[in-house]
Amino acid sequence: MPRKLLKFLILFDNTSLLYFPGQFLSGRVLIELQDDTPALGLHFHVVGEGVVRVRTPRQERVYDREYYIDFRMRLLGEPGQGPSVLSPGIHSFPFKLGLPLGLPSTFLGKHGWVQYYCKTALREPNGLTHKNQQVFIVMNPIDLNLEPAVLGTVSGQQTFKCEVEHKFGVICVGSGAVVCKVTLDRGGYVSLLAFIIEVG
Repeated sequence: MPRKLLKFLILFDNTSLLYFPGQFLSGRVLIELQDDTPALGLHFHVVGEGVVRVRTPRQERVYDREYYIDFRMRLLGEPGQGPSVLSPGIHSFPFKLGLPLGLPSTFLGKHGWVQYYCKTALREPNGLTHKNQQVFIVMNPIDLNLEPAVLGTVSGQQTFKCEVEHKFGVICVGSGAVVCKVTLDRGGYVSLLAFIIEVG
């Protein structure tokens, strides 16, 4: 029996897959069929989630999940209606939604991650479901000039300081210590920003 579904893809208009909060996530679900194919529906789901997995000192596993986006829509078919028949050839189903402001940036670490992805599912009346998934990246830039903790302007907070002490000595000569103190005017810098180091 020949395969009816030749292609089933999620294609974003932004091919770099990089988005900022507040931008539109747009694209299309592309389906290429070889034969007539009945479909109950084409479901589309956008997910943004943060997951944390750590072990306590007693080796107990602690797990938590938080959703930043959980948006579902139907691109084909209505609930309670019969199947639609898709003809052979290429079918394109567009989608577009605005990403919320304040989304955290995509992140992958030892104890967790923040990730964003789209899922789609094409359901046939015979119970067969075709699925696909595509990740995308969210980058939420931070303006260090608006962060009081980085600027060292929080009440009672000092600028960044570091002190290193090294003791040395030789058998026939007295011993001593060298102390190096470094002070920076702020706790963070952006590219091409000049900074002053005080060494004492």
